[in-house]
Amino acid sequence: MTPDGISIRAVELDDLDAIAEIYSTLWCNTLRNRGDLEDAKLASRFNIAMQLERSPIALVAESGAGIVAACCVGIFDSGSPRQNDAWEPTYRDLLGRATVRAEQGDAKLEGSLFGDSREKVTADQFAASGNEYAQGQINLIIIRPDWQGRGLGRTLIERARAELRAQGCTKFFLMTDNQSDYAFYDHLGMVRIAEDHSQDTGDGFIVYMYGDEA
Repeated sequence: MTPDGISIRAVELDDLDAIAEIYSTLWCNTLRNRGDLEDAKLASRFNIAMQLERSPIALVAESGAGIVAACCVGIFDSGSPRQNDAWEPTYRDLLGRATVRAEQGDAKLEGSLFGDSREKVTADQFAASGNEYAQGQINLIIIRPDWQGRGLGRTLIERARAELRAQGCTKFFLMTDNQSDYAFYDHLGMVRIAEDHSQDTGDGFIVYMYGDEA
């Protein structure tokens, strides 16, 4: 059931900045807190464009006040991610800008720009392994803080399941980590199917992969 006052539709090119603003609020606090607002904007726009470029299924949830959540869903064909060609030019443009900024030698900025890219490498390696769940992937779910806890995450996942089934997928996976609210996926009955420790730099960081039926 969709929360009251919310409608869900496909992402449009003009939605980039609104989705990126949610991402920035959630994940670019290191840059925002030190006053680097332009870099935070670049990091959020680049990472959202990257997710959309590899998500042939992309949804936004909106209220009368605008977009409050987004869900990006990927599909793998023989272990390779299917591309969303509509987002290719935007992604390539922002990749070029992000690469130039990362060359400045700022580790915090580089991490904000390309942390998600490294996670995509992990996802692609998992998909290439031929695992039965690697038919589709929920690449990203982000919800504006004031709309969290209202059932919107569950609604978006159920909509993603339906879209994946329509594309012929019977199973899917998603990635989270031990520093995020992974208990939410346990609560939904998903199964933890793999762990990745390769990104642990001494802080105990573990990537979890959850799988479920579409």
